[in-house]
Amino acid sequence: MNIPKIDNSNLWDKTYNILKDKIIRREFDPHQKLLIPELVQNLGVSRTPIRDALNRLEMDGLVTTVSKVGTFVNAIEIQDVLDIMDTRLMLEFWVVDKVAQLSKEDLLKELSKMQQIIQQSLYDVEILPLEDYLRKDYNLAFHLEYLKLGGNKKNISIYTNIMNYRFLAVESSLISKEMITSAIHQHIAIVEALKGGNVTDIKAVVKNHLDDSKVNLVNKIQKNGGVI
Repeated sequence: MNIPKIDNSNLWDKTYNILKDKIIRREFDPHQKLLIPELVQNLGVSRTPIRDALNRLEMDGLVTTVSKVGTFVNAIEIQDVLDIMDTRLMLEFWVVDKVAQLSKEDLLKELSKMQQIIQQSLYDVEILPLEDYLRKDYNLAFHLEYLKLGGNKKNISIYTNIMNYRFLAVESSLISKEMITSAIHQHIAIVEALKGGNVTDIKAVVKNHLDDSKVNLVNKIQKNGGVI
């Protein structure tokens, strides 16, 4: 595998970030064994930052280390997606219950950030190649701004970690511009419901959006032989 060598500044973080990027973009296959000597040679670093990176990736849920056997890339199966989407729904519903505690001024300020993401995504989806658009990851940016409405940094951290799977399901061969546009308009519906302030309405549009994402992900996994 062609992996670029890296310089020595912030070596451990760079090693971790490169390996994480390769895993979530599936340049390593599901269940693939990660060979430390091979990674050492390809990255041009010692075993220590490699081992540190693998430990951090295991904490992220992206790899599993089997004692005396090795470290393997985790696969994503249908049940994994169902579990992740349940957690996302729980966290996003929690935010809805917290929104009522925000002042109108603070709410509109945060919604303005979400609207800016929507406007930029609507623009870029029309002018960028699909793969370039997906790399900007506007979907995650929108949902992280949404999570900030709840004011809980731990929940944001949990949400970010469980979203590691997202790149595994956004290969340009498995997603269309129409699907992206539909998701963006669902984001618009979430913002409008938040402006309205009705808890039932907000939860309804959030659930509709996450249910739609869940169906798309499950379909992709099924078409890919049950795993991504």
